[in-house]
Formats: sequence, structure tokens, C-alpha cells
Amino acid sequence: MIKEVMRLLNYDFCAEIALVLFLFAFGLVAIRTTLTSKAEIKHQSEIPLSDD
Repeated sequence: MIKEVMRLLNYDFCAEIALVLFLFAFGLVAIRTTLTSKAEIKHQSEIPLSDD
């Protein structure tokens, strides 16, 4: 029974949906990275070295 169900499933859309989700997430990260100010980047880079 499981073999028949698995045989009926179409995985073509899974790869396309995964690609679209990846491109969407990549675009969001790229936009967020380009919109981050230099002061914020400098502040974040000093966090590991701070004594706080």
C-alpha cells in the first residue's frame, strides 16, 4: 500500500518550491545585508571583543 502511495506522489513540484524558497531567502538576506549601516556592522564586529 505504501509503495502505491509513494508511486502516485509527484515530486516535481518539491524541487521547484525548494528553489523558489531558497531564492526568496537568499534575496532577503542580500537586501538585509545591503541595507545594514556601516555603524551597525562595526558595532556587531566589536561584540566578540567587548568585555560586557
